[in-house]
Amino acid sequence: MTTVRVVDQVGLGDHVFWSYDDTAAALDAVGRFLATGLRLGHKALCFLDALAPDAVLADLSARGVPADAARAEGRLRLLPAGGSYRPGRRFDRPGMIAVLAAESARAHREGYPGLRLVGDMAWAARAGTSVVELHRYETEVNALFPDGTVAGLCLYDRRLFPADQIRAIAAAHPGSAGPDTGGSWRPLLRAYRTRDPAGLRLVGEIDRSNGDAFTAMLSGMSGWAVPGGPAVLDVSGLSFADVGAAHDLLRAGETQTGGLRLVGCRPAVRRLLDLVGQGAHLQPVGRPA
Repeated sequence: MTTVRVVDQVGLGDHVFWSYDDTAAALDAVGRFLATGLRLGHKALCFLDALAPDAVLADLSARGVPADAARAEGRLRLLPAGGSYRPGRRFDRPGMIAVLAAESARAHREGYPGLRLVGDMAWAARAGTSVVELHRYETEVNALFPDGTVAGLCLYDRRLFPADQIRAIAAAHPGSAGPDTGGSWRPLLRAYRTRDPAGLRLVGEIDRSNGDAFTAMLSGMSGWAVPGGPAVLDVSGLSFADVGAAHDLLRAGETQTGGLRLVGCRPAVRRLLDLVGQGAHLQPVGRPA
C-alpha cells in the first residue's frame, strides 16, 4: 500500500531515484507508475533488465490496463536496458541522453501530454560501470525534466550496489524513494522551467541528498537568459537550502553571463546567502517575477 501512495506522487517533471531490495517490490512500483501514466494518456518507454518484459505486461494487465494494445500502438515500449545504454558494450552516456531527448520530442510531436521513462539500472552493476559514470549520467539527464513533459523512475537494486554508491547516485536525483518510504512522501525538490522571465522555479528543499542534482540544474540554465541579462531563479517555493546550495548559487552568479537574479527570496535564504558571502553577480529580490 505504501508503494502505491508513493509512486502516485511521481509526476511529469520528476526525476526519481527508486531503490529496492526485492524484485517484486520493484515490479509493483513500475507497474503502478506505468499504469497511472497510460491511463493519463502518457506514452511510456521502459529500459528493462532485472524486470522481465512479460512480467511487466502481466502486472499491467492485472491492473486492468490493456498493455498488449498499448504496446501494439507504440504507446508502451519495453526495451533491453543493456543494449540501449551500452551499444557496442560501452556505456554511451551522451548517446543515451540524446536518445531520451529525442524520444521526449517525439512524444510531444505525436500529441502525448507526457512521456514516462523507466530505467532499470541492474545492468550497470554487472557491467562494472563506475559510480562516476553513473553519477555523471544521472546529473546530466536532469536537463530533460524542467519542461514538465517527462517523468522518470530510475531503479537501483541495493543488493547490487554498495551503500556509498547508492548515496552518491541518489544525490544526482532531485528526489529519492523506495518501497519503505512513508506515505506522505513527495520529491524533495521540483524544478520547473519558466518562459517569462526565462529561468527556473524551485519548489521544495535542497540538502546533501539531492545537492548534485541542484548543481546540475543551475548549470542547465546556461543560455536560457535574455542576451545580456541575468538568468532568473524563482526560489519563492524553496523552503530549505543548505550551505552547499548557497555556495552553488554564488558560483552560478559568477559564471552565468549577466549574473543570476533570485526572486522570491525568503528571509532564511537571504540570511544564508549573507552568511556565505553574497557575490556581486547574485541579485536577490523579495518577490517572484
